[in-house]
Amino acid sequence: MQMNLNFKLLMLNGISYHPKPSPQFPTLQSHGHRFFRMASNFVSTRASTQPLKNAGELIDSMETFILDCDGVLWKGDKLIDGVPKTLDMLRSKGKRLIFVTNNSRKSRRQHKKKFDSLGISISEDDIFPSYFAAASYLKSINFSKHKKVYVIGEDGIFEELELAGFQCLGGPVYFEKNKDIS
Repeated sequence: MQMNLNFKLLMLNGISYHPKPSPQFPTLQSHGHRFFRMASNFVSTRASTQPLKNAGELIDSMETFILDCDGVLWKGDKLIDGVPKTLDMLRSKGKRLIFVTNNSRKSRRQHKKKFDSLGISISEDDIFPSYFAAASYLKSINFSKHKKVYVIGEDGIFEELELAGFQCLGGPVYFEKNKDIS
């Protein structure tokens, strides 16, 4: 099977994927805390210098595709050519798509708005920023909601931790008030 050019675009930028369920790789569960606990079971691949001989076989052997956002789906505010067609193809084959990002400026709600503005229809539950994993981790270790979390970072981290029920200090408000301190 000749490799679809649109899929090649995503492969060159890197895709992590999850094989079909097996004892070694259990099925991905849809909520953040389960995703975080299972992250160590994921296989990660990058395009090698050898050409992919059968893209269809690779796609058919996968249940879930994990795609980075910045530089893979879009650059700045511009969608990369071929992305919608590729996502539609993966969805038509029943593949689960998970979108990851380390951009902490936006909450999951704000990331969803960006997807919407680019014409990509997804659920907020399919977006897993690094700070969502952090909030999920705190939940998984039963971190007391009476304790405070000091945030060194952007709005997205702060908002997501507060949505998870954690009390936060620091964050963008602190840095804005103290930006002249050297």
